[in-house]
Amino acid sequence: MIIRKAMQKGFSTVYNLKQFRHQEIPQNVSVDREFGDTILQNGIRVCTEFWPSELAHITIYIKCGSRNETEVTSGTAHFLEHLHFKGTGRRSRDRLECDVENFGGQLNAYTSRENTSYTINAQKNKAENAVEILGDMLTNSIYAKSDVERERHTIYRELFETRKMQFETLIEISHRSAYKNHQMSLPILGKIQNMYSITREMITDYHKNNYYGENLIVCGVGNIKQEQLCEYVTKHFSKIHKNNQQNKQEIPVNFQSEVFLMQSELTEDINVGLFYQGPEWTDPHYYHFLILQRLLGDKPSNFLEAAIFEQSTLNSFQKLLLDYPEITTQKAVYTPYKDTALFGNYFVVNPNQLDSCIEVSKRIFEDYANQISSEELQRSKRRLFIELCQHETGNDISQAIANQILYFDRRIYRQEIAQNLANLTEKDIQNCVKNWILNKQPSLTIWGKIDPVLKKYKFDSSQVGTH
Repeated sequence: MIIRKAMQKGFSTVYNLKQFRHQEIPQNVSVDREFGDTILQNGIRVCTEFWPSELAHITIYIKCGSRNETEVTSGTAHFLEHLHFKGTGRRSRDRLECDVENFGGQLNAYTSRENTSYTINAQKNKAENAVEILGDMLTNSIYAKSDVERERHTIYRELFETRKMQFETLIEISHRSAYKNHQMSLPILGKIQNMYSITREMITDYHKNNYYGENLIVCGVGNIKQEQLCEYVTKHFSKIHKNNQQNKQEIPVNFQSEVFLMQSELTEDINVGLFYQGPEWTDPHYYHFLILQRLLGDKPSNFLEAAIFEQSTLNSFQKLLLDYPEITTQKAVYTPYKDTALFGNYFVVNPNQLDSCIEVSKRIFEDYANQISSEELQRSKRRLFIELCQHETGNDISQAIANQILYFDRRIYRQEIAQNLANLTEKDIQNCVKNWILNKQPSLTIWGKIDPVLKKYKFDSSQVGTH
């Protein structure tokens, strides 16, 4: 009881810091730092946000990912990311690792649907070392055939292991369903059946076609000045040139309200995705959906968490879910892209009770279309304000800057984000639900033990897929 009260007090401190009036924002998101933005002669965009620190965080963002692949080349973006760690004309793989470790750096990378990222966190006086190593990796890697062959097995195992991550797997399968026959449907890490057919030529072609000046954003945050970073990038990324090819016309995205099922023996339950088309990054309703995602929230994962958040602090959806104990997991999802978004709920439920997920999803959006309490709206705004205030690590800020440059072509400070959120009213969110969700058909994805579902609902065999 003492622990519970102490934890409740801690959580209430976090979520009830202040009752903000309409259009009011926290003072600590109003502080803006020195920001620099330069486009170099070769098209690379260099951005910095300076603050006194012992560290400098250098990140290279490339405007390409799995979305820039085809069914045949699916996996090349992720494969290329792996090969950039395997050695260059100047460094072996071991030498690359040692050079980063010797100046106390940390090197990381990831691939997503619309961008690829490489980051080194270093001491402030080693910022040029970080830029030099990143430049060497991205412009001098040799992509040896022997490394390609060895990496096939590593990536295959990685893909096999990620299937055990139920939430992530369901989200990937949901993209396959909602964006059928479009590059957006391709998995970020690649199709597992492609891992032994991808060639070195496919990988080098992907690099040639996507790693050019206008596609690169170099972001430095922490103790790094704009003039410094521009000098380092000019020096160490001199092999990167402007794009001299005509960009291919992309196929327009078409969100599809499909039903898609996939069998898995990894769970006795089913993972369910009920997703609607949401607004892209630059849509004016982007901020509405950030709030709507927090309104939905996530179902407490255990009795302790449920005890901490008393009934008075649960939102309408979480209270509604208490009537559906068969739904063991629920997470609100909003994943925006440059021209579309997935929005909705992820559920885990017994295979015989799919109806519960469909029913509760429909009920909450009908409720929100009719009424949203001022208290719930303010609580959702406070949660977003807290998230903004907690966005303080170099990696967080670097990623935020890169996304803003990539999608909005400018830096958007936390004050502007907070003000856009603060200006929204209950009526704004209600209208948003009516226009985007109510009477719209969602995409339904079911992954797990689907045999009982197939028997009960008589789905067509064409709606059942395989990995």
